[in-house]
Amino acid sequence: MLCRGFRGSVQDVDANPHESHGSSPRPLAATDPPAPTLRRTPAPRPTLVVVPRDSLLDLVMSSSARVVAVVAPAGYGKSTVLAQWADRVGDDAVRVTCRPGTDAGGLLAAVVAAAGPADPGTPTVEQAVRTLAAGPARTLLVDEVQALTDPGGLDALTGLVDELPATCRVGLASRSGLPVATARLRVHGELLEIGPDDLVLDVDEAADLLARAGAELDLEALGDLLERTEGWPVALSLAAMALREQSRRPGPHDVFTGDDRFMRDYLRAEVLAGLSLRDTSLLVRCSVLDELTGPLCDAVLPTWSSGADLERLAARGVVLPVDRGGERYRCHPLLRDLLLAELHRREPSIVPHLHRRAATWYAAAGDGGAAIEHAHRSGDKALLAGLVLEWAQRTWAVGRVDRVRRWMTWLEEATDLDTFPAVAVHAALTFALVGDPVRAERWSDLATRAARPGTLPDGSTVEGTLAYLRAIEARAGVARMRADAQEGWEGLSPASPFRATMRHTEGLAALLDGDLDGADALFAEAVDLATASGAEPLAALALCERATVAAAQRRWPAVDALVHDATDLLRGGRYDSYWSSALVHAWAARVALRSGDRDDALAHLGHALALRPLLTHALPVVSTQALVETARALVALGDVQSAASVVRQAEDVVRRRPGLGDLPDRVTAVHTQVREAAASTVLADALTPAEIRLLPLLSTHLTFPGIAERLGVSRNTVKTQAISAYRKLGVSSRSEAVARWETLAARGA
Repeated sequence: MLCRGFRGSVQDVDANPHESHGSSPRPLAATDPPAPTLRRTPAPRPTLVVVPRDSLLDLVMSSSARVVAVVAPAGYGKSTVLAQWADRVGDDAVRVTCRPGTDAGGLLAAVVAAAGPADPGTPTVEQAVRTLAAGPARTLLVDEVQALTDPGGLDALTGLVDELPATCRVGLASRSGLPVATARLRVHGELLEIGPDDLVLDVDEAADLLARAGAELDLEALGDLLERTEGWPVALSLAAMALREQSRRPGPHDVFTGDDRFMRDYLRAEVLAGLSLRDTSLLVRCSVLDELTGPLCDAVLPTWSSGADLERLAARGVVLPVDRGGERYRCHPLLRDLLLAELHRREPSIVPHLHRRAATWYAAAGDGGAAIEHAHRSGDKALLAGLVLEWAQRTWAVGRVDRVRRWMTWLEEATDLDTFPAVAVHAALTFALVGDPVRAERWSDLATRAARPGTLPDGSTVEGTLAYLRAIEARAGVARMRADAQEGWEGLSPASPFRATMRHTEGLAALLDGDLDGADALFAEAVDLATASGAEPLAALALCERATVAAAQRRWPAVDALVHDATDLLRGGRYDSYWSSALVHAWAARVALRSGDRDDALAHLGHALALRPLLTHALPVVSTQALVETARALVALGDVQSAASVVRQAEDVVRRRPGLGDLPDRVTAVHTQVREAAASTVLADALTPAEIRLLPLLSTHLTFPGIAERLGVSRNTVKTQAISAYRKLGVSSRSEAVARWETLAARGA
């Protein structure tokens, strides 16, 4: 049994356990001893390990607020805070703990008795206030306020809070909202509120707790435990007990979960005990959800009025609010562990149904990511494929390629991949974008083999989608690339973000054919289409293609403006891991070097070089462009060795994808540039310091005797140094030496 609220087996998945929202308390039997309604609480000796909450108590003691409300679910150390507060103020603390059934008389009698000698009879609020106010700086601490449900008792507590003078402070601890007028106190600055976020333990307090418990963890393991428990004090204390029981030091795969024996017993007794069947059914079955909302839980169970159930569970501290509006909730990860374990132990067969319903609900709500996650967990490959087909384009277009790759990896686990030809197209693109050409080609071949006429959900034709794939792969040369791009443009839905890709790809074909004006017009259209569809990475890429055209036409101000606009789209680092950003950063580095900003150039080159693994023959044209521009920037910075490595990668791409217009010529040109720069570096290294000092003077009006006088050496020495320098530079005259030296200087050699 999970807890006393888990009565019998949970009903069939389609049933509605719509019974009473609460459970009536068991009546006292004649043999039962009288149940105390209130007790005066001395400083407790908790069985769990606790740590001093000095920073929290410092906040309480320094606050001018008259009332301190400590409100949090079970296990957050509310009683510990009150106990340590009582220790600080000593004998001036009056501390009581409420019990179920407490009425006004019981509450007031306990307060008066705890404060000092009491007159006989049942005290009134006024008498209790006078008794408390009689002592200097009295502090009234009331624990377990949530147990105070008697109307008279609630009125008595409210009266105490309202009537006590400013010299008295009140501390109230409760698992749920307080019955006093907190809004009025808050407005008048008389209320200090301490909630779960204030009560969680930080890393130092967690380390202290473990040390006091005799458990040891290294800093990394402690961080993992703190993240897992979310700093929940009781969870950390129970984890310390579990660690202390282990006969070996915990390893990297040891994870403390809500299904651990200590944690499980605590959750059953303190969090889940007494819940109705309806509430436990909701919690167990909806544990498959990361977040809980009324409509979502209604759809998953299925039932109705789950929103009211969640609101009530939140008031009890069983679920935690996610938003201020009280519409979204979640379970603590450890509680969710326990609930999931219970679900899989008792009703494993319904788990796929629950995930399928969640996927359907999220899809209708427009959350494709969550819908696909649940479709995957349901094991329904057809549902998963349909949702991926619907959401892959728009998700890829806004730069979330890694998410799409995860979806495609899930689909690879299916044995009937040939039933998803349209999905295969998107999978091929996805793996191409993440630098995995082997898987990209496998999916591409699958898409081609499984192709059949038809229309996709967004209105695109299967033929147009396949043409789109052929165009970006560019396996059959420039002419076919351009024809495929045009066919893809015609076959893709007007709503498809890939239409912008087709204009960009057609522009690439025009560029490789030498049609600069035609290419620029197509790139400009691609920018507009990508911007309209929110595809910022593609818009930035197309802007840099326009910069490529402008550079070929030597329109340098236009180059600077276009690259500036492209880098603006990448600001904030959202697309730093995205394939197309390599060309943007390479061009940005070149522009920075033209303006003399070496640091900015190095920063952009760092980003471009980090993306090199993604630049493969799977998407050959832009990959090669990015590699060429990166190599040019590296040469300008004098990093010839890195430039040579980048050029070799570009050569491998064009070797694997022949027939791409003048692209191989561009690679050859930059290869020559790298080779010359390397040779120049060798020559510069061979020159002696005296020869290097001489060479700049050769470009002046000074004769050899004048140079000798300037340098303070003999004419024969100058002549000998000049002859040696000519030989090393491979020239035979002074003018040739000057020209060669200026070239070396310009390259930073």
